Amino acid sequence: MKRMNKTFITTLFAIVTLTGQAQEIKMNESSFNDYIPLLNAKGYQAYSFDVSAIKGRNATVNIREFVNGKEVEDSPRLLMPYIFDTKGDKLIIGFLPSEKDSLALCCFNWENTISFTCPLQLRQIYWESENLYQYQYVSRPFELTSSLEKGAFIPLVFYSSFWYDAEDKVTRCCGENSIPPDLSSSIPKQSPHYYAIGIQTY
Repeated sequence: MKRMNKTFITTLFAIVTLTGQAQEIKMNESSFNDYIPLLNAKGYQAYSFDVSAIKGRNATVNIREFVNGKEVEDSPRLLMPYIFDTKGDKLIIGFLPSEKDSLALCCFNWENTISFTCPLQLRQIYWESENLYQYQYVSRPFELTSSLEKGAFIPLVFYSSFWYDAEDKVTRCCGENSIPPDLSSSIPKQSPHYYAIGIQTY
């Protein structure tokens, strides 16, 4: 009987020890992906697109600006003024921190083709409950359902202002994680200012 008790106690101790080990916190080796939230918090964002389906076509970057849901026809950034011959399979559209609150820096890098940075003019929103004017913007990808026919606008990244929610007395820009190309979802309807950033092929 004493031997059975001793065996039982030994087994119970082993189980408790193993359970304690399973709950132990361990440090992982940091990877590049672990730095992405830190970069995003500092204003760095990047979207990578496989553009091999249109490789070899002539293309241009197309930036469309909207205020209160209506396109700004005379925006100087409505259409980038040069056409280039696409030679790569990957396009990266990203955003960089700017020294001015009123500007965002949008970076384009088309593999083996072209790389440049374009400033986007931002607009303030009024945070009524705080009596404060401020710039608040966020980016989201578009749903990739647009036509790849020549001449068609292919929206890729949506860059939008927050808006003031009078009911909750906060600024917000919450809703869908991706934007439909026809801008029919809730965020484009509520954001007072946004850009639809994409490409056009010829």
